[in-house]
Amino acid sequence: MGIGPSSKETTLHHFRDPLVEIVSNDKDVDLLGIIVAGTPEVIYDKEFISKRIADIAEGMRADGAIVSIDSWGNSHVDFTTAIEEISKKNITTVGMSFVGNQASFVVTNKYMDTIIDFNKTEKGIETCVVGENNVVELDAIKALAVLKTKMNKKKVKKNNTDTIFGSEDIETKVRSLIIKEFKVEEVKFSDRTKIENNTLFIRREIVNDFKKLDPLIKDVNLNIIYPDNHNMFINSIMDISPIATKVTGRVGEGITHVLSGSRVMLTGVEEGGFQPSNIGSSEGILREQIKLGRRGTPSEDDIIIHIDVELKNGEGRTKEGISSAHSISDKIIQEIRQYLKSIDSSVCSRTKEYFDIVRPNKKKVVIVKLVSGLGCMYDTGILPYEPGGYVGCKSIIDLGNMPLVLSANKYRDGVIRNKS
Repeated sequence: MGIGPSSKETTLHHFRDPLVEIVSNDKDVDLLGIIVAGTPEVIYDKEFISKRIADIAEGMRADGAIVSIDSWGNSHVDFTTAIEEISKKNITTVGMSFVGNQASFVVTNKYMDTIIDFNKTEKGIETCVVGENNVVELDAIKALAVLKTKMNKKKVKKNNTDTIFGSEDIETKVRSLIIKEFKVEEVKFSDRTKIENNTLFIRREIVNDFKKLDPLIKDVNLNIIYPDNHNMFINSIMDISPIATKVTGRVGEGITHVLSGSRVMLTGVEEGGFQPSNIGSSEGILREQIKLGRRGTPSEDDIIIHIDVELKNGEGRTKEGISSAHSISDKIIQEIRQYLKSIDSSVCSRTKEYFDIVRPNKKKVVIVKLVSGLGCMYDTGILPYEPGGYVGCKSIIDLGNMPLVLSANKYRDGVIRNKS
């Protein structure tokens, strides 16, 4: 489906999630991990999943939890129930959701006392502008500040010692993830795919290798969109993703290479003109349908590699059709990744080392991410072969929407694929 709702988080957003960044960097808390769970359709399953989330948080001995969701309406049942079940375990909670004037909670409970509303529109409504109502750094800072205040008011005993902010600063770094960025200033078509002198060259015939292989796909086009060419029509946006690849080590550690200055935008349409969508499709003039500069969208200066998939009639409304669009996009980008794997690391424009850090004397916090898991066109991929990729990922629906625990480094190494 097209992302449609402006609150939906893209693959790029998960790759650069500000909530994970803010919480993991705060020396007053010990981030235990990120619990990722889907949002099922049946009420019994919603309750079951919420209780399992709470059990995991309790088993991790969390003092506090930030529960974040990028959908609303029916999915608010999952959100409110998760907060309730976690709170019943005597774990302090703060929620994060789009609310505004449109998304009042369909259910509520006595534990819904602190919700960070990340609405960004003046009218307080959901829109079809991708990234407009996404979590930004300030939202994450607010959520953590409120959680710390609430936890500090509650006396928590750990090994007969009160855990308070400002206690002894002891840190243990247990895993290292190095992300090397390679700046791209130009993108051009060429006879072969390569990266030279800050220019990405993409093989002209690259899409022809794949578009005849999938019976659900009618056609595929690849375009290069420069920042001065956003006054163009695009079909419904299905995802925005990074171009990244593992070079050494397992997911969450070792070395990952990523291109900066260029992002992938996947769009789709059925051959009859139907725009894949769930609550609203995002087709239209590019500059009007995407909020640039968010964590999950290209910057104003980024060059967009635009992959547009034309699906057979009806396939924009099936899980198989949507999966085919994501799969062919990922296979096209893999040729770029293969070159990126072998590029001389000395020419990287930026190197950042991330650690999974244990702070034993600090309040223990988990982040709960509730992601799409509602139906055939509202899904999330887990653990693809490549960071931010699609091939190899498992559908969270196929996994029963059951909660998974990820370290901060695993999460930031691109293990979540928006599969809408």
